[in-house]
Amino acid sequence: MHCVLGPGNGLPATLAEGLALALERVCQTVDGIAAPAAVLWTDPEGQWSGVIADLRKAIPQICILGDYSPSDSTGPAIWLRCVVERTVAVDGMPAEAVPILYLPRVSRQALRAASDCPPAVLPLIELQYRGRVWHQRNGRDWTVDAFVMSEDGLGLDVAQDARTREAMQRALPLLLATPLEALRGRRLDADDFDRLAVSDPARDMLRWLGAPEQVGKSQDEARWKAFCNVCKTEFGFDPDRKTPRDAAKLLIESTAHKWPDAWRRFTEAPRMYPGVVEALREAPTILIPLPGVLERIPKLNAEKEEELRRSLDEVDALPHAEACARVLDLEAAHGTRRSWVWAQLGESPLAEALARLAELASMATSPAGGANIEAAVQSYVDGGWRCDKAALAALGSLQTPANAAVVQKVVRALYLPWLDASARHFQKLVSADEAKARDAVEAPEVEDDACIVFADGLRLDLGHALRERLEQRGLKASVGHRLAPLPTVTATAKPAACHVHLRFKGVGAPDDFTPVIEGTDQPATAALVRQQMAAAGIDVIGTGDPRPRTVGATLGWTETGRLDELGHKLGADLVYHVEASLVALADHIESLLNHGWMRVVVVTDHGWLLVPGGLPKIELPPHLVGTKWSRCALVVGESTPAVPTYGWHWQPGARLASPPGVGSFFASTEYAHGGISPQECVVPVLHVEKAGGAIRATIESISWRGMRCRVAVKTDDPSVRLDLRLSWKQPDTSIAAGIKEVGSSGEASLVVDDNHEGAAATIVLLDGAGNVLDRKPITVGETT
Repeated sequence: MHCVLGPGNGLPATLAEGLALALERVCQTVDGIAAPAAVLWTDPEGQWSGVIADLRKAIPQICILGDYSPSDSTGPAIWLRCVVERTVAVDGMPAEAVPILYLPRVSRQALRAASDCPPAVLPLIELQYRGRVWHQRNGRDWTVDAFVMSEDGLGLDVAQDARTREAMQRALPLLLATPLEALRGRRLDADDFDRLAVSDPARDMLRWLGAPEQVGKSQDEARWKAFCNVCKTEFGFDPDRKTPRDAAKLLIESTAHKWPDAWRRFTEAPRMYPGVVEALREAPTILIPLPGVLERIPKLNAEKEEELRRSLDEVDALPHAEACARVLDLEAAHGTRRSWVWAQLGESPLAEALARLAELASMATSPAGGANIEAAVQSYVDGGWRCDKAALAALGSLQTPANAAVVQKVVRALYLPWLDASARHFQKLVSADEAKARDAVEAPEVEDDACIVFADGLRLDLGHALRERLEQRGLKASVGHRLAPLPTVTATAKPAACHVHLRFKGVGAPDDFTPVIEGTDQPATAALVRQQMAAAGIDVIGTGDPRPRTVGATLGWTETGRLDELGHKLGADLVYHVEASLVALADHIESLLNHGWMRVVVVTDHGWLLVPGGLPKIELPPHLVGTKWSRCALVVGESTPAVPTYGWHWQPGARLASPPGVGSFFASTEYAHGGISPQECVVPVLHVEKAGGAIRATIESISWRGMRCRVAVKTDDPSVRLDLRLSWKQPDTSIAAGIKEVGSSGEASLVVDDNHEGAAATIVLLDGAGNVLDRKPITVGETT
């Protein structure tokens, strides 16, 4: 989905931005999973109807179920289906955008229960399977008050009385573009929302300037006269005698009267005033603008952006030190434009990318160092990874081909020399003491009651990014590190990430660097390793099946993530899929914790190198090696390639060739691993648990007396609750007379109606948020 958003971080600045962010999250997918065909926005009470038309200015892909009126993006269900299938065009909707179908007077429940769905909506029912329904975490439709108060929405503290809800509904059109900062940090009531309706000269001026035909004299003569009187008093401007073009000129150049207030209001939510943006572009040229109003001139920003483009295009021709200095100079000259309104409107993309480029330039002047392997690893862990983070962020900041090409050239010029020097230094240390480097490779430390999550290709910088996203969800996460074995390919490195219950060894010199499992002498394929884990008592969990651990298991193992697969497939374009991959990984971890695992330990196999334009090509005659990959090759017999060689981790007698620095044995390789560099060898280990400590709770015994079920629970939290469900995942399938808290006794009884005797059901143990901590299948009325 491509919602039109302002920049801000954290809480949304306006209701319009909050809705856009929430709807954008619904559309996020990982690569390999198809984007939803549409997002269905159900609104059974029609609470959002009054703002949908205005909201389309910020989110142009919204289409509305109603009478046929294409100019208003409104039509019946069949027309909406045509929009989804792209057989009709909608004005203003980006070609790649996911359509958002607003369905007033339709509930999510009605869509799910097709038999009760209104006939006019029936053609849309199947879209809930090809698309997504936007709803609260508890499955309910988003009401206005729920969205305003939810942390997934605006996060405001609002009184929950009927009068406040009515006032909030009345104020909704005004709330759409009202800055929310003044409303945060206190309890809001009806009076607070009613005050929004009081005349606001700055807002009224912007509304007239952007849409004079809608706010003009012909609409309401009395209100027009009042508006003109306010404008004369507050702005020294008479709309009866002057034009919107005159007002646009004053909005740019005037620092008198209330014009600065109007400008501030515009900059807080410029997307809500598209007509103002156009008026400013058409305003008369100011010959000698005052310094304080330069940021208001759209033409000046466009000229500065083109000037920056030319300067960046010349950076790659400079020596490395001069290139870094040049980028820092450009940041000093152009960085301030990120605070201009034109950046919010997406008209300063290179100035936005410059922030990341300047961060990269400041760190790329000194390669990662260290007098020995331990010191070099610590140097990278202490901050060297931030250079990789800045490079990825810069590459992912722009998606239009022209802008991306410019930034990729600059990233290569700044990053590649630092990357190569860091790798050569690290390789020198490893070559000096291979045995010490090999001995430093250890399995990650894992405590009991933990589920190990293997995330393929999770580099150290992305490990820190994952920690940030987990902490934003209220989870407690820490990042440690370990060394990956050589070569840094999955076949060799993944076994080293497995728990110490399994042992591996090298036999001969296999082409794919796969060790064997001790005791079986069979290659350590993924399927066999999982089979051996299960035999050792480890609970092996499928990626799509986060669940409580099997009774008696003290450890879990699950695999997820496609970063490495995507990197090999997409090269430098991997940067556009990193965020969705991290979100999916965070979802998986959070789900495991919500299903009762005490803690999660995230491990990986290896990191990787990524350089736009490709790694430097290193020649390696094919007759000297067997298997040859981008960053490693198996040396044949007693051959002596003219590149560094190292022992295979699992069998040091088998030798592998590795290109010096960040070279590649293949040309035009943008993404690669298998060699020796801090990025490939120093990998993260994350320990994650719920903030405040995880709840320990298990079902100990179940007994029946008639239709009363007594359950004994072992827990350190007496507030955990018991329920009895026909489907353990679905709260609405409960057949208990009531959910019962365990209490200090550690026991609770559930009463079931006679009609359910003999039914297959599940006892579920829940925490305060309704997450399943443990479950046991039973037959109603039958003690097992």
